[in-house]
Amino acid sequence: MNPGRRTAPCVAFRAHATGVLSAAALLLTSYAAAAQASESATPAAPDRAACVTAHTNAQELKRGGKLLEAQSELKTCASAGCPGAIISDCGQWIADLEQTTPSVIFEVRVDGKQFTEFEVQVDGSSVTDHTKAHRVNPGRHVIRVQVPNFEPKEETVVLPEGQRMRLVAFSFDTPGVEPAQTPVTLPPPQAPVMERPTPVLVYPLLGVGVAGLASFGVFTILGKSEEGELERGCAPSCSDSQLEPMKRNYMIGDISAGVGAAALVAAGIVYLARPSQPTVDVVSSIRVGPARAGDWHSLALSVQRTW
Repeated sequence: MNPGRRTAPCVAFRAHATGVLSAAALLLTSYAAAAQASESATPAAPDRAACVTAHTNAQELKRGGKLLEAQSELKTCASAGCPGAIISDCGQWIADLEQTTPSVIFEVRVDGKQFTEFEVQVDGSSVTDHTKAHRVNPGRHVIRVQVPNFEPKEETVVLPEGQRMRLVAFSFDTPGVEPAQTPVTLPPPQAPVMERPTPVLVYPLLGVGVAGLASFGVFTILGKSEEGELERGCAPSCSDSQLEPMKRNYMIGDISAGVGAAALVAAGIVYLARPSQPTVDVVSSIRVGPARAGDWHSLALSVQRTW
């Protein structure tokens, strides 16, 4: 057999094996590099000492009123690599500081209209997103707003712990331009409450009517009495002079009855025909005091009415 023919397959096999091994080595090298890059990109968990330090620093910062800095420390000690007790404390304190950290919101109006293209600084630091509440530490803060074509304005505010969403408003007005005013919608006028008060004339008419009926009763009784005496004394041949008192009493009684009835009818007509008018508030006050200044031996009663 020709030796050259046996050598050719061996050479081909060696070359193929070498290529496979080179590719495998390349893949392993790439995987190791990717794993190392992933480990370097992932921040290392804090050790126990860092957790304890962050736990302590957060408490000191909170007592000093630096709530934002305290929250940064609390995020460290609330990491998964810290002891369970420290994670529990820091997690609870983060929730508490979320409620007690003050924040402000900004509103800018130009010529009475809301304006959004403005720059704002809080204590010299620019606020990049002024569309949401900006969190700050408790205390005094200087807010500066800059609007194009206007002089900047500043306002100092004091924010205690727990005051969230404090509105700080700025208004810029162009000289000679009336600020836009929001139209005010007036409620529809209410219909006046009507009443029908009793006319004053009703009361004297009632008095006359009652007096007339009373007079009718009295003189009728007197006429009956005179008539009884005449029947016992001179009837049936009584003279005109003897009949005169009886007739006079009966006549006065009849007139009184007519006047009283007419007055009562008139009072009823006036009362039923009384007109309606708007209700008027009447305030009455009664005061009792001396009739003369300093003289308490005599008293006077005064009634005051206010419409």
